[in-house]
Amino acid sequence: MFQFVWRGGYLATVSVCLAVLLGVAITMRPQEAAAQSNLRPTVSVTSPSNGAIYPAGAAIPFTVAASDPDGTITWVGFYVDSVLRSSTTQSSGPYSTSLSNLATGVHTLTAIAWDNAGGWTQSADRTVTVSSSTVVNQPPSVSVTSPATGASYLAGATIPFSVTASDPDGTVTWVGFYVDSVLRSSTTQSSGPYSTTLSNLATGVHTLTAIAWDNAGGWTQSADRTVTVSSSTVVNQPPSVSVTSPTTGASYLAGATIPFSVTASDPDGTITWVGFYVDSVLRTSTNSTPYSTSLSNLATGVHTLTAVAWDNAGGWTTSADRTVTVGSSTGVNQSPSVSVTSPATGASYPASATIPFSATASDADGTITWVGFYVDSVLHSYATSSPYSTSLSNVATGVHRLTAVAWDNAGAWTTSADRTVTVGSSGTPSNQPPAVSLTAPAAWATFTAPASITVSATASDVDGTIAQVDFYANGTLIRTNTSSPYTFSWTNVTAADYSLTAVARDSDGATTASSTRDISVRPASLPSTAVFVPSSNHATAVDRYVLEVFPVGADSTVANPVATRDLGKPAISNGECRVDISSTILALSPGTYIATVTAMGSGGSTQSVPSPQFTR
Repeated sequence: MFQFVWRGGYLATVSVCLAVLLGVAITMRPQEAAAQSNLRPTVSVTSPSNGAIYPAGAAIPFTVAASDPDGTITWVGFYVDSVLRSSTTQSSGPYSTSLSNLATGVHTLTAIAWDNAGGWTQSADRTVTVSSSTVVNQPPSVSVTSPATGASYLAGATIPFSVTASDPDGTVTWVGFYVDSVLRSSTTQSSGPYSTTLSNLATGVHTLTAIAWDNAGGWTQSADRTVTVSSSTVVNQPPSVSVTSPTTGASYLAGATIPFSVTASDPDGTITWVGFYVDSVLRTSTNSTPYSTSLSNLATGVHTLTAVAWDNAGGWTTSADRTVTVGSSTGVNQSPSVSVTSPATGASYPASATIPFSATASDADGTITWVGFYVDSVLHSYATSSPYSTSLSNVATGVHRLTAVAWDNAGAWTTSADRTVTVGSSGTPSNQPPAVSLTAPAAWATFTAPASITVSATASDVDGTIAQVDFYANGTLIRTNTSSPYTFSWTNVTAADYSLTAVARDSDGATTASSTRDISVRPASLPSTAVFVPSSNHATAVDRYVLEVFPVGADSTVANPVATRDLGKPAISNGECRVDISSTILALSPGTYIATVTAMGSGGSTQSVPSPQFTR
């Protein structure tokens, strides 16, 4: 390590270095902070959220919170990539501005606040990404999975509180667990399971909800679940029960044996008895699964079937009714079922195209004898055996309604639901655009220059073929593939941040662009970690450390830094403090720089001797 002499005498000596890739190291020693009477202001960026994504041209809200413990705020500056964009001299908040026309890419937002005694503080960084195309963030989804809604617990019980959360276009960054709209706990896990436990809830009914936030600042609140906490014994939840057989409306011959089956369950106990009722009269019962019986010698006519289930705590529930008809001699015929399976509803075809027309048909108590195919309620053709299909040709241009009618061996018939198709006015169909998505590299992947990166995409077209897939980096074409697999190796990639997209073109000329994937290619030997040997009074006199970067040749004691980073007050491990500063270094423009670290405490601050120079 290089050693440096520090100016001042308030803080004990601290040795600092910048650890870099490939073993390069930059070392410095912080100066001791001189005691001053003024307490510095506090400042933090409150909006946008860290990691937020905006489309090119969007107006980005930039809001700051600032206060001074022993005076007033006299100036707040809003910085983008270490360049002052605007400022305000308000003495109180809210301190805000808006950013417009930011270049596409990743930007670092910071704020600096000055107080009436000349003290100043710089906030921690927030990064935002401006995309080259319109990005509409999709909010996350979240739902409570445990406890069951309506569940009951004894006073003092520990209640499991579990949540599922996901984000279709990013990651979940925070999940909060709420009881009666009050936050009880939270987690910043990026993936589930998300869970906590609740204890010592007051007796009564409580509403449980969860809120999930994603990496782009979107949030969603779950549906409510209610639980009851009892002061003595658990409030019993009644069982659930339903008839599964026979189907409602079914018909049987006189003398037929009719299956009667039931499902039953209990959320907080066990099923102890299930009774089978015909026209409100108990026919039989059981106390074990499967819950089923059979009915015979029912009188002719319509009958109502119900089931009643009891649980181990004395709760009971009656199922919904099902009706069956028993005929006097021959069975009451059940109508057949029929549905169109092809073409898809809403499908488009060119004029003179041949359109496949298929249906499925079945009969619960007989056989299918005839299926007719209708276009706009006019019979086109028919089939008397399976498969039930035909084809349509020379259909007039316009929108047409397709239906099928099925007849059974007892003379009953059923008409299917409609399906509509559109026949175009020329020889070309109404073309549907292709689908395309990038599969490699992974979003936010990091590489070292000169990089070799595998870039891949999948592409398909529902009504044609893929003619080509074009690959773009920051809007510049880097490759065209005209056949599958759509993959290639992008070589000698220089250090920079890149937004990758794929554009698929189909055989009819329609195009679709994939969503972007952002990656970063870093220089081969760039400082990435600040390493501190903390002072002996690190625990009592130092509030935080601040990294400042200057152009080589600048006087670091008077010059404005081109980049800063609030390093906080890191934990000590093996006598050192380590902080990743790669994002700060990567945000620098190409050039040669020096760096310092300032030790800051309630009594003042002091700055280290500059480090050896390094090149970005």
